[in-house]
Amino acid sequence: MADDGKPMRLMQGDDTLSPVDLPGSTMIGGRPLLWTSIVIATATAFLALTNAITIDGWAKELPAGPVAARVIAVTEGWVTLTDRAGLGAPRAFVHRQWKKAEALRFD
Repeated sequence: MADDGKPMRLMQGDDTLSPVDLPGSTMIGGRPLLWTSIVIATATAFLALTNAITIDGWAKELPAGPVAARVIAVTEGWVTLTDRAGLGAPRAFVHRQWKKAEALRFD
């Protein structure tokens, strides 16, 4: 039931491009592009802060050259900075646990 006491009209697949009938509006709060942009920016910042070692690994795979050398210097500095702040500790812990599990052998 809707707030006004009337039964909610189910949206049909043609209204939403969904094979499932959905109640109510298809809008998510009114500004879906802003919401999506904030989520992507937040995820990017989180990964840049907590997974610097992977960014550094990517940089070290670049073809050799002066630009790559500069990128590697920047990413190595970033790894040092984030590790000093303790931001890489959760990733390092999970990586150690994964390596231990990977090393297990069963008879």
